[in-house]
Amino acid sequence: MPRTFTSVAVLGLGLIGGSVLHALSRSGYPVIGFDPDPGESGAARGAGFKIAPTAADAVRDADLVVLAMPLPELDEALQAITGAIRRDAVLTDVGTLKAPVLEQVRARLPWVSFVGGHPLAGTEQSGFLAANAMLFRDAPWSLILEDDTDLESWLSLAILLCDLGAKPVPTTAAEQDTAIARVIGLPHVLAEALALTGLHGGELGLSLAAGSYMSGSRVARTRPELVATWCDGNDALVSALDDAIAWLQSSRDALAAGGSIMPLARAGHHARMDWEHRAFVPVELAADAESLRAHGRLGGWITAVLDDAHLAEGSHSEQLGSGGQLRLLGMRPVSNMAGSAHEFNATNGTRSDSADLGAL
Repeated sequence: MPRTFTSVAVLGLGLIGGSVLHALSRSGYPVIGFDPDPGESGAARGAGFKIAPTAADAVRDADLVVLAMPLPELDEALQAITGAIRRDAVLTDVGTLKAPVLEQVRARLPWVSFVGGHPLAGTEQSGFLAANAMLFRDAPWSLILEDDTDLESWLSLAILLCDLGAKPVPTTAAEQDTAIARVIGLPHVLAEALALTGLHGGELGLSLAAGSYMSGSRVARTRPELVATWCDGNDALVSALDDAIAWLQSSRDALAAGGSIMPLARAGHHARMDWEHRAFVPVELAADAESLRAHGRLGGWITAVLDDAHLAEGSHSEQLGSGGQLRLLGMRPVSNMAGSAHEFNATNGTRSDSADLGAL
């Protein structure tokens, strides 16, 4: 049966780690933090949080450890806690790419119960002072479920994330990394390209820049080293870029030949509006890895983990029954957008509406 975490250590107190610290404390979880940057740790201490002097001290008594440092700092952090983390602790992280994190944890701490995570929340700001306890409210949170993931640990984390108001999405590291290439990596690359294209147009254009340019290039304000960690090494971003380049190239060729941007504009408009107006239905799921992964693959998330006495719904303070039958509740899109969707043909600029959406 899933367990209730009684002591949580958060290593890394930037925007995401600091927000995790705030959100856990707000939800009643005992928390301790650590950050090697004296500025970040000092800001957290000034906000009233308990801050450990070292990473090892932070994790020594924790039954849940959250890794919230940039990917290049992960290996050093794992080395620092190797001799201190409890054998029965659950380890998770909040990094964007999951495959490299999974690989490093398996190499450094092969015995630990690791459940990778990725909150799809954030801003272009950084640092503890930008942290917000409500950052994860209604935010998707990839929760990695591999064949060797301990299901009890996974469910325990899913309960905690529901407590924070997040929407745990069951998926594998490979499937998550492929998906976020198109919705995180690519938007950042396009934002950088847009910012540069506007700059190269000269001062007049920059003085005339308004909402479209500001919205489209907003995430180019993100620290470049963070963008690189979200993109580098993710092969799926190459195919995402190929798709975007093909659509741009076909539209460029149409304009050069005296044609119109209308096919791309119409298809893009429909894609965006379809995404904004997706409908969802409640579902009940079996508590097994394959059913959960299939649910996530269809765009679903978890809303509650219950036992047959209806305990543990939405609050970590309610203990799960010792012998009850688990029930998992979730939400799922009514239609499969990936299989439907007004697809734009980059070769001839046409749009297809013929796909049968169907019910999931």
